[in-house]
Amino acid sequence: MAEYTIRMIPIKEAKVGMVLADTVMSEKGPVLLTQDMVLNAKNIQSLQIYGIEYIYIKQPIHTEYIKCAPTPPLRPSLSSVSNTEAFQKFEGQYENTMDMVKDKILYISDGNPINITDLFSMSNDIIGTLHSKSSLMTFLYNLKDTDDYTYTHCVNVSLLCNIFGQWLGYKGEKLQDLTVAGLLHDIGKTKISTTIINKPGKLTTEEFDEIKRHTVYGYEMIENQDIGEDIKKAILMHHEKLDGSGYPTHSHEEQINDMAKIVSITDIYDAMTAARSYHKKTCPFKVMQCLEQESYGKLDLKLLRIFLKNISQSFVGKKVRLSSGQEGEIVFVDHNHCTRPIVKVGDEWMDLKEHTELYIDEII
Repeated sequence: MAEYTIRMIPIKEAKVGMVLADTVMSEKGPVLLTQDMVLNAKNIQSLQIYGIEYIYIKQPIHTEYIKCAPTPPLRPSLSSVSNTEAFQKFEGQYENTMDMVKDKILYISDGNPINITDLFSMSNDIIGTLHSKSSLMTFLYNLKDTDDYTYTHCVNVSLLCNIFGQWLGYKGEKLQDLTVAGLLHDIGKTKISTTIINKPGKLTTEEFDEIKRHTVYGYEMIENQDIGEDIKKAILMHHEKLDGSGYPTHSHEEQINDMAKIVSITDIYDAMTAARSYHKKTCPFKVMQCLEQESYGKLDLKLLRIFLKNISQSFVGKKVRLSSGQEGEIVFVDHNHCTRPIVKVGDEWMDLKEHTELYIDEII
């Protein structure tokens, strides 16, 4: 057997053919890749999407992996969403709402009563600033990074639940409850040390076990509140998976509440697209591709397809930067291939289903 040494390398230096010297776990989730696995292009991309910054690899003695070619400098963007009046109106309302949301979540976590109407209005007021609901995805992607991730994440998931609910035809009390479920889904994290919540490095087993308890903590906080059972179950079950691999109850398929299934999809989407202390924000199209590839048997596929179809459609007309550095505009999305739209670059229409070497690297 060839001799080797173990090296820790940045994920950006990972190469196809490298052999993992240690199991890779997501910062807040399950095992991603196992020890001795040989890396391929797909799982390297998955590690990047999950925000993994470093991995341990086995390097044969007296050999050296070829370094990546330098990334070409990015050209100036064709346009800036953040400079538009519509975005600035949205951002202003979003920022005004954040302090109220934080105060309200802490107020509820201390055992005080929940006012569903007040909570719904906080999210609905932000939604009300949008001229088109399809703008939400782009606007969320362009928001400034924040240190108060737990609370911004709750607001983002609430907004996504509201839009998702409308795509599903929800109205009235049903839409209101789904929006509030998104806002309160992580309320249990208020009982967990911020040192663990914001830890930039890999969590210990004990720390990860504590993180997973937030679903139970949250449920216990609101169990006796005068609110709908769907909201309570969404808070408890939004980390359950159809194959039973989730937590805290390891429920399967139909045992999982429908509202929890919706919150689960929006929770994962926002967590992967948002900037964190341990990873930069990831392009929505990369996240959608990861959800397509990694979620079979774990997320409700019917709901996921509706979510991905509508998200991808919301980016039609938006400016993007391709992996080649070229900039263009999304002009058409095939709902059967949501992550491979047609992009107009100059006078050329590029169908990414045919240009498999290219992918959308950034929404600009």
